[in-house]
Amino acid sequence: MIQKVMLFAGTTEGRLLCEFLSEKNIKACVCVTTSYGEQLLPSGENMEICTGALDRAQMEEKLSSFRPQLVIDATHPYARLATENIRAACGFLNLPYIRVVRESCGKEKNGAETAVVAGETAGPEKNAEPEKTTGLTKTAGPGKNAWPEITDITQKIGGQEESRLLTEADSMEEAAKLLEKMEGNILVTTGSKELEALRGLPGFSKRIFARILPQPEMMQKCMEMGLPGRHIICMQGPFSEEMNYAMLRETNARILLTKESGAAGGFPEKLRGAKRAGAAVVVVKRPVEEEGCSVEEVKALLQNGGRDTGSDGRPYNSQALLSGDTSAAVQIDGGNTVPCLRQNISILGIGMGSADSMTEGVKKLLSRAGLVAGAGRMLDACGLTEGTADGRRVLCAWEPDIICRAIEESGEAQTAVLMSGDSGFYSGTKKLLQALEAYREQMKGRREVTIHVEPGISSLSYFASRLQISWEDAKILSCHGKEENLLAAVAGHRKTFVLTEGQTGEICAELTAGGLGDTLVYEGTNLSGPGETIRKYPAREYRREGKDGLTVLFLINDRYGRFPVTGIPEESFLRGRVPMTKSEVRSVILSKLSVKEEDIVYDCGAGTGSVSVELALAAGKGRVYAVECDPEGIELIRRNGEKFGCRNLTAVEGMAPQVLEGLPAPDAVFIGGTKGRLSGILEALRQKKKPMRICLSAVTLETVSEALGCVESFRLQNAGACQIAVTGLQPIGGLHMLKAQNPIFLIWGDLTE
Repeated sequence: MIQKVMLFAGTTEGRLLCEFLSEKNIKACVCVTTSYGEQLLPSGENMEICTGALDRAQMEEKLSSFRPQLVIDATHPYARLATENIRAACGFLNLPYIRVVRESCGKEKNGAETAVVAGETAGPEKNAEPEKTTGLTKTAGPGKNAWPEITDITQKIGGQEESRLLTEADSMEEAAKLLEKMEGNILVTTGSKELEALRGLPGFSKRIFARILPQPEMMQKCMEMGLPGRHIICMQGPFSEEMNYAMLRETNARILLTKESGAAGGFPEKLRGAKRAGAAVVVVKRPVEEEGCSVEEVKALLQNGGRDTGSDGRPYNSQALLSGDTSAAVQIDGGNTVPCLRQNISILGIGMGSADSMTEGVKKLLSRAGLVAGAGRMLDACGLTEGTADGRRVLCAWEPDIICRAIEESGEAQTAVLMSGDSGFYSGTKKLLQALEAYREQMKGRREVTIHVEPGISSLSYFASRLQISWEDAKILSCHGKEENLLAAVAGHRKTFVLTEGQTGEICAELTAGGLGDTLVYEGTNLSGPGETIRKYPAREYRREGKDGLTVLFLINDRYGRFPVTGIPEESFLRGRVPMTKSEVRSVILSKLSVKEEDIVYDCGAGTGSVSVELALAAGKGRVYAVECDPEGIELIRRNGEKFGCRNLTAVEGMAPQVLEGLPAPDAVFIGGTKGRLSGILEALRQKKKPMRICLSAVTLETVSEALGCVESFRLQNAGACQIAVTGLQPIGGLHMLKAQNPIFLIWGDLTE
């Protein structure tokens, strides 16, 4: 037995199915458009009634939150838009859908035709004879007129002269055009919504008598259109032949305007009443010829738990059980029809961790998800526990491969993956998107996969708003698994925002040791949650207070600009007896290497590490390997790296090219000293099989000659060379004279092979 159903009602069939659901204690959400429709439905603990018209988006939201096993569409045959929206919503969410179809009065199974008024059925071996009944016979087959137009208004029937015009119209607008050519009062039984199409008829307020449901809003609408109270009949049907006949006689109506509403809608009784009253009939045809199930077929389907009696997996005589929109639910692969499941995957930025910091868009997508994945902290923030409850699966996972595998195995139409803060701000979104794109490619032909990223409120924007500080000019760093050059960032920027892993004390100590102890620290812990705390202090006055928790820092340094971009003065470095490249030369070297923020860089023959430090400052999110064979130089490199806060600088002791073998492939290389091994170094770099920018220095003509030869033999592209001769002022007594330094040659080019 199916246990959970969404029923779109509003018809006799809907009411009957609602009563069945209540009787069988099947949990159901029943949607009707009017409060009057709600009054006709049974009530019970298992029954949720939703009143009011729903658009497609609202339907999707309702279906997502209720999570039915089956969606039943028992809306009116003429409610085309409602049916289209229900089918589309079910197709989008991959929900089983079934249409309840009201049978036409003149059409029975197996092609038999029914003489509607007489209530006689022509068997397989005999033909229906309309002239012996009323001529009102449903014709079999699509595209044929169900109620053939009879052009002669008067005819002898049963020895009496009666008006028996019966005409079909495809729409109310077409019916209005037909009525313009006809005379006499009109009894309208199509409902108040359709009256608008008739307002242009001559004598509208005098000729039209509207039979509507007994609802104040409907009566008010009729009166606003100009119908007087005595022309408004408020009654609940269905109506007998006698009642229809009486109303036609009382209103002196020569015409009955109705819809082909089937037996459940009292259509045969309307026709018989019109025949007796001698009234012409204008019938608005059904919008489309629908395939679907009868009420009894749906009851059987519910009874047997969705296991259909037909060999095709659907109820007998029905093609209505669908996985949403059939056109999108199947694809043709090599002549075979195969299921094509729609899967919608949303990556959600859930904000700081409280419900208040989640956007409405995030909440909406989360409510729709049948599968939710995220780290434990993310699940806790959303009030979710790993497992399955109310048809929803919750998975504690953050690894892209595990999430993709769960999406594939579950087959869920809607999946939500939770990310803290904003989905595009230091989250796992980048790696997850790569994995999901691969999954989408893998599923081609089997599943239609869409991927959506929903932004959230980042810790940066939240914290800055709490501090009332703008952040567009802030330097942004993360210490989550990264070795950022914090000291250089703070020294070079007035504002620095830092995502931490609870190392606030270490950061403040580093700032203090680097001469930046006056930096103002704003510390935010457990932002947006009940334990939110915000502290303010100079870095040198840091005091630990409890656990750091989830902490971010906003650093304000009003004395920023301590380090120049390039050309740090020589006196700023620890030197000892090891040679050091001059500041002017370092500036040119960095310009030729064009180091980017995330580059991997080698400094071969690093000496004191002055070039290495500037390279590390330029490649703040990358890494610099300073290769030096002199132990004293290695120690100076380490100490200078610490002095300038270069966490991304690694000193490598040894001789190139041997020590290069285990290092990651570089994007740029500076060669400051070779010990006569330039060719070997270049060959080792070529074996890395990665394009890289190379710059080398030379102080002797022999080295220059060797370097130019290597440019040719290794086919360096975009090669060039220059000589740098620096002449500086030197005070002598009370005077100054120019003193030239040794000239330096720089050779550069791109190694592409």
